[in-house]
Amino acid sequence: MTAGRATPIHGREAAHQCVVLCFLAPPAPADLPPHARQDSFDDRDDDPYSRFSRASSDDDAPPPTRTTKQTRSCILLFCGIAIAIVLVLLGALALWKFYGKEDGGGSVSGGGGGAVTVTETEAGRVVTKTVSTGAAKPTSGGGGGSDGADDEQDQGEGSAGGTGSGSTGGGSGQSSWDTGILPGLSRNGIGIGFLPDYKVSNMKQITEGLGIHASFYGWYAQLPESGDWDGGQLLSQMDDVKACKCIFQPAVMPTKGWNGLTKEENYQALAIAKVMKRFTDEGIEVWLRFAHEINWYLSDGTYQGTKEQFKEAWGVVAEAVADNTLVKMFFTPNIAGSFQDYVDHYPDDPATVHYLGLDFYPRGPDEKFLPSVQEMYDKWCADGSTKFAMGETGVMYQNVPMEQRLHWLDELTSEETAKAMPHYVGVSWFNYDKETKFHLFLEGDDTVNSATKEWLAANNVVAEGGKAGNA
Repeated sequence: MTAGRATPIHGREAAHQCVVLCFLAPPAPADLPPHARQDSFDDRDDDPYSRFSRASSDDDAPPPTRTTKQTRSCILLFCGIAIAIVLVLLGALALWKFYGKEDGGGSVSGGGGGAVTVTETEAGRVVTKTVSTGAAKPTSGGGGGSDGADDEQDQGEGSAGGTGSGSTGGGSGQSSWDTGILPGLSRNGIGIGFLPDYKVSNMKQITEGLGIHASFYGWYAQLPESGDWDGGQLLSQMDDVKACKCIFQPAVMPTKGWNGLTKEENYQALAIAKVMKRFTDEGIEVWLRFAHEINWYLSDGTYQGTKEQFKEAWGVVAEAVADNTLVKMFFTPNIAGSFQDYVDHYPDDPATVHYLGLDFYPRGPDEKFLPSVQEMYDKWCADGSTKFAMGETGVMYQNVPMEQRLHWLDELTSEETAKAMPHYVGVSWFNYDKETKFHLFLEGDDTVNSATKEWLAANNVVAEGGKAGNA
């Protein structure tokens, strides 16, 4: 053999080696170059020769194959993505909790629709209007009622969200109708609550400032012209209502007409029931003031249509909430010049009216309570099938001293009044302050607050759990 040259193989020996090599080596793919074929063969995890060689070797295990490496890489990548998703979700949850609590009830900012109720006094009349928390909306105009206060609304439209499903039950707890017990403050069996003005104070400030537990919590909302109502104006107060542990008295106003409130098309009634269920699911009793002050608002254009349309809508809404034991229908017309006005607007089915009352703001010290309501009580409430309660009240005339406000509250809850109307169970005070001073509580005003506290201390009020009515 010459140095530097390979020795050739001849004959049978060459043929033998060729056969052996062909047997041992599987054919490489035809489209790969020789070096690539060898690499591919060496790294194939399913190569029987590779597995046999590793299994029969006494040396340390060889490095993992390419497929194993890829599998491990995929596992690591999947774990990384999963961790990233979890971190993002946790961050989103933290932000939701932070901003949700910041915008929740008990604050002056409205959520779920961004609307709140404000009050102004124009030309001697109360004008209550719902506006965006960002910018006020214009007033829709209108006049004052002949005998009552103008709780005129410039309605903020609710979002058209929601599915429009009905209440589907709910309200598993017992209502005050069932127990005969008031949740909070009462005098002579007559519960006392408030409609808080968000610009001045929320309910938490009122109750903590006076050292009381209110029985009722009133608020306003308007229905949209079309699309399911989402209840944002009411839901913005959810936390404050829950903390109050009051009976919630939402005034739901059909200011855009009666769409979805008919027997043929009841989607808006179902949407109302759905929003009410949001409260009753939290254990909150609801007295629904649907289309409050109907007799006045039909005359001034705040509500459109006719009293017949209202009566149909009332029945449809009552049916939508009927399966929710914590929702009661509360009919509160405006104080009227004649009793016939109440008769003309009363719902067709008296059984759908659980509570009846008035929105009544005396315009002078000579107006008296019992003469204004006794005939209404005697016609519809004397047998107890419907109970009586004041939807909202306060002293209307200008520059009224604190003593006169408390005198009116005293008359509303006096022993004489309680005896004359034994099924009279509550009053809600319009605690607003805008030029005309209605408030019984005003944050930082020691004169007002001290006077109310003194009245409470001197008049044998029950802090909570008192009997509803005197029947």
